[in-house]
Amino acid sequence: MSTVKYFVFLISMMAFLTSCQPQVQETGKDGEGSSSNPPAESPSTPDAPTRRLYVASGQCYSGSGITTFNATTASNLIFKVNTTTGIREGIIADYYAAPAAAGDTPLSLVEWDAHNLLVFVRNGTKGGIEVLPKQGGIRNVFGTNPAISTILATAPQAMQKSSDGGLLLIRTGFIEKLNASGIRQASPHVNNNLGATCGTSNALYTNIAVSNNGYIITANAAASPNNRLISVPGSGASGSCSSGVAAPAATTYATALVFDRTHGKLIVAYAGNTIASANINSIHAYDFDETTGAISNDQTIYDANQYPTVYPYLLFGISAMTLDEETNSLYVATAISNATTAVNYAIEKFTYNAAKIGVTNSEVLTRSGSLPFYNYGADTKCISSMVVGSESVSLTK
Repeated sequence: MSTVKYFVFLISMMAFLTSCQPQVQETGKDGEGSSSNPPAESPSTPDAPTRRLYVASGQCYSGSGITTFNATTASNLIFKVNTTTGIREGIIADYYAAPAAAGDTPLSLVEWDAHNLLVFVRNGTKGGIEVLPKQGGIRNVFGTNPAISTILATAPQAMQKSSDGGLLLIRTGFIEKLNASGIRQASPHVNNNLGATCGTSNALYTNIAVSNNGYIITANAAASPNNRLISVPGSGASGSCSSGVAAPAATTYATALVFDRTHGKLIVAYAGNTIASANINSIHAYDFDETTGAISNDQTIYDANQYPTVYPYLLFGISAMTLDEETNSLYVATAISNATTAVNYAIEKFTYNAAKIGVTNSEVLTRSGSLPFYNYGADTKCISSMVVGSESVSLTK
């Protein structure tokens, strides 16, 4: 081959090889590529919110006649469970370890904001509130004016967010209210002698819910005829009874309440020491009037008296419930047998179908599987409170 032909051949090959290489984008001073069609970047995956069930396993109430765990025999943990898999993802507080004091037990949880829970802690007859990061870590005291332990000096029980961003707290027969800064708003917000259909001896409030319009709904576990559901205006005040509805049986007591904000339904768990009679260990749905605060139209959506003929699962001594309205999932904490001395507790998950209430009540709740969603263990003695919330987790390292 002549020198000229060889040179032409070499130039042609170089041009061909160059055309086969991927183009490299140049970058200007501002960091933007100069090419009009820059190459696609590997997408960065943002933090994804994951639904979690936060569980407190402290001293609890499972109805009259049922012996359960106290402050020194309970698991006294707060842990979180993935709502899709039912797998525990971590313990975020242990009240047998520092900084807890001897006798501390977690009674109640609320999702306070995107990053924190509030924990209602009882020690003997007094109570306090802690701010607990959802990821775990340092717990801080909530509320200062006056000290929460002074306000909650008599048998604290449960808490719930108020409609104006504050906090409602149950103690003995009173309901206290704090604002978002933890400052007491009245002394107390609701007293223990409401009168009218709410009864005259409201000494054993057990749980609390709040309606869309701010009505406060609570349950009194005093002896019949005072074992009843009660609603009062959000503004509180003494003797402010909006509605009172007797329990479905004289010997059953409301242990857990949730308010279905989408459908205006109040869901109530009742418990007692037998399954031989109807409506003792049961779940009921009520209509709630947001204008008057009236509770009406009692519908039984579960009754252990009809186990296993109608309901193929046993719920007994229910100690806590929570409703995830994003997924229409109802979580129920139940004793694992109908023994009047509770051995342990498990968490059941149900698909909740409000459209079936009053139509086919046995189909309102559909169990998520043949086994409990979260089964009993060393961490479930007893389940005093549950709440569902979101927690961002990074999908890329």
